[in-house]
Formats: sequence, structure tokens, C-alpha cells
Amino acid sequence: MSRQPSWLLWSTPPTVLLVIAFGLWLRLDHAGPTGLDESWLDLVGLVQGSVPYRIAVVLAEVGGGTGVVICTALLAGIFVLGRRWRSAIFLVTTMLAGIAASEILKAVVTRLRPGDQLYESLGFSYPSGHSMGAAALAMSLAIIACRRHQLRRSEAQAVRDSAYPVADSAAGPKADRTPAPRMGFHWSFILAGIWILAMMWSRTALQVHWLTDTIAGAFIGIAVAVLADEFWTLTATRTRSARFALWLAG
Repeated sequence: MSRQPSWLLWSTPPTVLLVIAFGLWLRLDHAGPTGLDESWLDLVGLVQGSVPYRIAVVLAEVGGGTGVVICTALLAGIFVLGRRWRSAIFLVTTMLAGIAASEILKAVVTRLRPGDQLYESLGFSYPSGHSMGAAALAMSLAIIACRRHQLRRSEAQAVRDSAYPVADSAAGPKADRTPAPRMGFHWSFILAGIWILAMMWSRTALQVHWLTDTIAGAFIGIAVAVLADEFWTLTATRTRSARFALWLAG
């Protein structure tokens, strides 16, 4: 089973620590917006009733708590019906971890939202829960799609290799000692990036979050997806139960 790229795994913990450190700085020394936050809010402000405003509101409704729960439940149910157990448990784990991390940071940092909101939103500002949810969900689905694509390629390669059993038998003993392959790029990651950026724009354009709130939320969502995927990958490869490993590989 393929693992996340090394550079992504190594960069995830420092990114999470940076988000936490910035939040603590906001809590202890700089509760208000930064200069970048104020400049960005002035740049992306919307006119109520305009088409961009309505698009931003739709994104806000879809990416809200109820919308995220419904989307997660529906997708997990689809995966379960298709007997894709790993995809279902990975998606649910990612979303639960992301929500927990986001809510804990909000309670610790207690940053206030912008004053002139164009869309009613309650609670503390840092990090953006909408951006976190969008990133966690989109990144999870992109990873699932990428793994599915690689699995199909591996199965096709196995079929081709089976046509040459003599040639493959010489390489057989070495294959067991090769390290686990790394995940490659898949077009679904582009769609995930577009969705995350759209949600970040929506939250700042509606004046309910500062830019740094949305950046932190996106980083948290991506991080929990990467770490959850790595956790279940290592669990599947190291478990002594063949049935459990097969269940996680599904």
C-alpha cells in the first residue's frame, strides 16, 4: 500500500506547529487583525445582492456545520455500500479530527471576527471552520481518488506481468524487500485546491473571517487528512490480522 510523499509527511508537523504558534501569538500579543488581514478584507469586499455575494453565501451554507456533516455522512454511506471500508473510516476520522482541532484552537485563541459582517456568523474567528472543513473533505476525497487510480494501475500491471511468469520469477524475491511506494499526483488534487480556495474567498469576501483565519483552517484540514491517511496506511501494513489489513485496504 502506497504512503504519502516524504516531503509532505515531513512538512505537515512544522505547518501544524506554525498554525498553533501564530494562534498563541494572537492570543498573547496581537488579538486584532494584521496589516495583511485588513488589506485583504478591503480588497475582496462584496456588494450585498450581487452575483458574487450570492455565490459566497451558497458556499457558506454548503460549508457550514450542517452541510459538512451531511456531506460526510452521505459519502461515508456510499463508501460503505460499495464495501470500501478504508475510504469510509478514513473520511470520518479526518473530519472528526479536523473539527476537534479547529474547535480547540478557537477556544484557546479567542480571536474576534471582523466587525462589519455581510453574513451572520457566530463564534471565534481563528481558525476558519469552513476553510478547515473544505480542506479536510476535499483533500480526503482527492487522496481516495488517487489511491483508487493507483490501485487500478497496479491491478492492470499485475495482469500484464502475469503473462510473463518466467521473467517475473527472477525478480520475485527482490520485490519483497522494496520499500512501500509513494503516492503520486492525481488531477483530483487540482479540484481540491480550487474548492479550498473558493471557500477561503467566500469567508473573507463575506467579511466573517480574516485572511489568516482561512489560511490556518486550510492548513489544519490538509494536515489532518494527510496524517489520518498515513495512520491508517501504517495500521494496515503493520497489523498481524490479515482480515483487518484486507478490510483497511478495501
